[in-house]
Amino acid sequence: MASRSLSSSYSTAPTSRSAHRASTTSISGNGTNSRSTNPEKITSTSGDTTGRPGTGRPKTGARTTTSIFGGTVDQEIICAVTESRGISPTVGLAFVNISTTEATLCQIVDNQTYVKTIHKLQVLNPSAILLPTTAVNPSKSKLYSIIEATLPNLPITTLDRKYWGETNGAQYIQQLAFREDVEAIKVAVGGNFFATCCFAASLKYIELSLSISFPFHSMRIKYEPSEGSMMIDFSTIQSLELIQNLQSSRSKDCLFGLLNQTLTPMGSRVLRSNLLQPSTEVGVLQKRFDAVGELTENEEIFFAIRQEQSINNVILLKQSIKSILPVFEGLNGVSSELLLQIRRVGSLD
Repeated sequence: MASRSLSSSYSTAPTSRSAHRASTTSISGNGTNSRSTNPEKITSTSGDTTGRPGTGRPKTGARTTTSIFGGTVDQEIICAVTESRGISPTVGLAFVNISTTEATLCQIVDNQTYVKTIHKLQVLNPSAILLPTTAVNPSKSKLYSIIEATLPNLPITTLDRKYWGETNGAQYIQQLAFREDVEAIKVAVGGNFFATCCFAASLKYIELSLSISFPFHSMRIKYEPSEGSMMIDFSTIQSLELIQNLQSSRSKDCLFGLLNQTLTPMGSRVLRSNLLQPSTEVGVLQKRFDAVGELTENEEIFFAIRQEQSINNVILLKQSIKSILPVFEGLNGVSSELLLQIRRVGSLD
């Protein structure tokens, strides 16, 4: 579970008086936050209409964000995006969900309109987007401009290029992924340079700007390939009422509303993602059908699983217990009262 420090590494600067004037945010190489009044340099699409300067630590609690597809999500998700240059750019993305302590990495071979990248952003619905400073210096990149135009309500922050490092991303995976998942994730992201760089940038931003850190081996990390899933266009999603009812946005009379009987935020996001980008792989679909069939035939197992409403916390607790044992064993043989007291606290008896 993420832990928040008592002090922030920076304080917020005055915000614009008009919601139509974009505030500008960047994280410089020394880890500080700076804001500029030059919209051509660094632009954030978040606007505060109060006009009051912020003096305290940024608000980092889960915010209610509205998806372009409809519906709201009370989760804080930071997404880092970077790209290669060329006719068919390769785009890396990393989504870090602070609310559920999970991360999704992906790398997409896109076209000049970045339709696949925009679709992925719309599906996973982040609350903030990070781009390298090179995306606005000396001028805005095409990707930056398209994200800004397509997702106008998402704040965009630029982060110094030094934080977008593959080595740092690999180290974060080694440190934060569940122990049993580390090797599999390293194999999955192998060769996906841009996705790994994005993971490094997103975690560095969370550390520097939000003053949040994660315990070792406490994060569920997965690599999500762009292949093997269907891309449904916006008009089709609306017409079929997959996520939102056309007559009433508050109504649950849509496919997602009817199917969503999940008990955790993570489960709700997985269901939403599967509806917006359904799998086309026979093996994946067959495993799901088999699991649903078994739970349908065995109600005892089904209701036993449904009784646990804090599955994410149980998983994190398991990882925390595993991390206690090395500390307990390392203090074997100590004699000072304080260290003995710490060892007794760490005892699993």
